[in-house]
Amino acid sequence: MYRALIADDESIIREGIKCLFDWESLGYTIAGEAANGETAYQQILALQSDIVLLDIRMPGMSGLDVIREARAQGFTGKVIILSGYSDFKYAQEAIRYGVQYYLTKPIDEDELEEILRSIKENLDKDAATANTREHYREKARETIIRDLLTNDIDLSHINTTDLHL
Repeated sequence: MYRALIADDESIIREGIKCLFDWESLGYTIAGEAANGETAYQQILALQSDIVLLDIRMPGMSGLDVIREARAQGFTGKVIILSGYSDFKYAQEAIRYGVQYYLTKPIDEDELEEILRSIKENLDKDAATANTREHYREKARETIIRDLLTNDIDLSHINTTDLHL
């Protein structure tokens, strides 16, 4: 189950988004919500949600400020900007911070559902790739350790720190 954070200063929007879908059937759980930019920023860092639905205009910090600062702190989750503004400059800046989607309000629920499904597919692929990579890394480590134990390796090419030895 992937974790989602909903950040919008309008409680009716947050509640509406939560009620729009059977989030669990889409593969998500609502991990948190925020009513202002500062809380959104803190929640993003604390929860490390996989996906953030983020209003662009909120008290405290704008959605763009939130995502810029979160990215600077290493946040790599997927972001959907929700905006009442179709201003091209906002969209350009959002893209600079790695925002995947920019939706204008009122939100088309079919479009949002399709986006959530697409993001889940990408998250699934990313997780599978990471698992495969870790599996290969562990197999390589085992082979190197075996070669070290049997003295069947050129030590000049091995960094034992990388192997955590």
